[in-house]
Amino acid sequence: MRGFAASPRRRRRQPLPALAPLGRIYLWVARAHHAAYDRGWRSEARIGVPVISIGNVTAGGTGKTPAALWLTGELADRGHAVGIVSRGYRGRRAEDPLVVARDGRLLAHPSEAGDEPVMLAQGTAARVVTVGRDRASAARLARDAGADVLILDDGFQHRRLHRDLDIVLVDAADPFGGGRGLPAGLLREPPGALLRADLLLLTRCPPDMPGGGRLPTSALPGPLRELLSRAAPSAAPPVFATRHEPDALQRADGSWAPANALAGRRVLAVSGIGRPDDFVATLERTGAIVADHLAWSDHHRYDRADARTIEQHAARARAELIVTTSKDAVRWPAGAPRPAVLRIALSVPGGPEIVERVMETIRRFERLA
Repeated sequence: MRGFAASPRRRRRQPLPALAPLGRIYLWVARAHHAAYDRGWRSEARIGVPVISIGNVTAGGTGKTPAALWLTGELADRGHAVGIVSRGYRGRRAEDPLVVARDGRLLAHPSEAGDEPVMLAQGTAARVVTVGRDRASAARLARDAGADVLILDDGFQHRRLHRDLDIVLVDAADPFGGGRGLPAGLLREPPGALLRADLLLLTRCPPDMPGGGRLPTSALPGPLRELLSRAAPSAAPPVFATRHEPDALQRADGSWAPANALAGRRVLAVSGIGRPDDFVATLERTGAIVADHLAWSDHHRYDRADARTIEQHAARARAELIVTTSKDAVRWPAGAPRPAVLRIALSVPGGPEIVERVMETIRRFERLA
């Protein structure tokens, strides 16, 4: 039987409707921030190479990292030297901005860079990965390291760096994060901000969602359908369906196997991500028997006490395997049994059309440069 054994302080942030007044203030501040850029009162930094942003309007769990991995691979396959620029959330570093990886060589520890940038560096063919609290400075660092196109990870709200294309991920099951601003809900800015995007990617799509190209408005989740229906046709960004699918399993010894190698195996799931229930559901789709689940908060910093907890729960659950996520694997605690790592890939039925839009953005940038 599954259980959440983590302590209350480690649980995922939940919407708190009682804090609705604070949520309204949060959204008002966000609206004012973006209006300052929209009206030209604040300027955006341009750094001489095209910048493609991947972001969202809700806090956590929409799948930005698999989307960045997918797009990096598509651009690298077309001969581009891709740089990935991230904030480096929860990284503690003396040097900022910082080069995390260059030409496939990891140069920074997750404690410095944050877990997601290290995961991106290990999982892509990016020329360079950089982090920085000032994304414009981190972008210049990536450009100077040889990148000819940049992917800005979690960049939709970061207006200081000019973007040539904004790709925004929207959770099909809950497009507007409860409809309230943080901390009452999960919204980072008002839903109308989605009209600022160039492309919308629906994530966590149900199996019967049509794919293969731009989705008709009638196929969209209700709140998103209403928002885009009210907008002028020229202002409504195209929407594409995506799914996050189990791709492969890296065993504890480092060898690889198909994800369905978990079928019939009794496992302990360990995660510190935005949507822990999704990880369990994905494991169950592979045929794994999830005996227990240790769920910590997103970006949790594992320590030796956690290592002991993992070992104890694996024994109690009589688990054949401990399975974790790629993001958790880069900060796995010393002394814990080595886990198997389930790799998740983004399935994009409309991928060719999306990539062509990105490539046209890059060609347009090059014509105007």
